[in-house]
Amino acid sequence: MEDPIEEVARETVRAWPDLALGTRTAVPKAWGALAAHGVNALRKRLGHAPTDAERRALWSALWRIAGEEPGTDR
Repeated sequence: MEDPIEEVARETVRAWPDLALGTRTAVPKAWGALAAHGVNALRKRLGHAPTDAERRALWSALWRIAGEEPGTDR
């Protein structure tokens, strides 16, 4: 079983490829929007608001995964 934070990060990047591309190419506000979608998805998955540590771990995973070339997670 994969870490829920990693799962949410991968699912968020797959659901919002335009924001992931915008994050890779430094489009203004793309990273913030992607991070917000990820935090909302993590909140739903966990059933509670993410802790600071969970949120930071998600941001790290999102940043890493969004920076990968599309299709490298398959």
